[in-house]
Amino acid sequence: MKKIGIVAVSAITLCWAMYEVSSDNTNTAPRNESSQKVTSKNFSSTTKNEKLASQMLLAQTTSLNSSAPVCQYNFDATQEDFDLWNAQNPEYMSLMKKFPLISGQKFGFKVEPISEDKYSYLFYTAQSKAKMNSTSYEGDFLLPHKGIIAIEMQLKVPTLSSGSSYYSSNISFNGVTDNNYNIDSFYQFITGTYDPDFGENPPSLYYSLTSQASDVAPIDRYNKYDRYKKYKKMTDNTDEYQRLGVYINQDTKQVGFIFNGVDEGYQFKLPGSLQKVAFAINANADILSTSFFGQELSNELITDRNSLQFSYPQGTTDMCGNAI
Repeated sequence: MKKIGIVAVSAITLCWAMYEVSSDNTNTAPRNESSQKVTSKNFSSTTKNEKLASQMLLAQTTSLNSSAPVCQYNFDATQEDFDLWNAQNPEYMSLMKKFPLISGQKFGFKVEPISEDKYSYLFYTAQSKAKMNSTSYEGDFLLPHKGIIAIEMQLKVPTLSSGSSYYSSNISFNGVTDNNYNIDSFYQFITGTYDPDFGENPPSLYYSLTSQASDVAPIDRYNKYDRYKKYKKMTDNTDEYQRLGVYINQDTKQVGFIFNGVDEGYQFKLPGSLQKVAFAINANADILSTSFFGQELSNELITDRNSLQFSYPQGTTDMCGNAI
């Protein structure tokens, strides 16, 4: 495997994910659902209060016809932040770079044709400044503590053979529950990895959710945890867009998954309600052939209620608390 430069929390998450890809799937599937009641405030009919009401509503919601984002994560880390991290961590062979193509919470890059003598390793990332400067799992986005919360993640992946090249992309989030358990979620596509015994591994998708007590000793990190994981081979895939929905029931402490529109139901039991989360989006490619030339690849985090595509349990909101 290539050595990938990412901040401490993301590095741990990536190691866990790669460690688990070769393991057997383990699933737990409680399927209780609960709904969340949505309440609204009553405003007086005075002009002053009407203006105040409008300001408060606009701060949280927008009309279905509006293109303005409503609920989004703050991916505010800049190239200057990445350059500083690269300088402080010279042991990593790949340098973090800001995605060159950004549209809202969609991050991508295009593999431009280059001569063989300029083949290179690329690593792009999107994070918040708070996440980059933190070594904790606490997260920096406060979630609603009750009801059901939904997010979606979409990867645009190559559908052709990678040849001798390698490509991996992932969207992850981490956080802490109200009873101090660390939570990690990971959604990854990978192709072109090479195994010395079996040759090129097939393209695959992997998603997981893990909980672990925050006071677990480092030596026990890989054997004292609870995890749901799903591994899918993508050898015959012809659809370049792969979408995953995650819905978190803060009342019953359950987490469900929807993959490409197919609802898997609740598959994981959290030890407590999830308080905050922090997201990271990464993509890396080792260009050793012409296989990816001309392709535009991307990762997208979907958090706005108007952009969520799947059907969720009644009463579900986006992560800002806006009813879907």
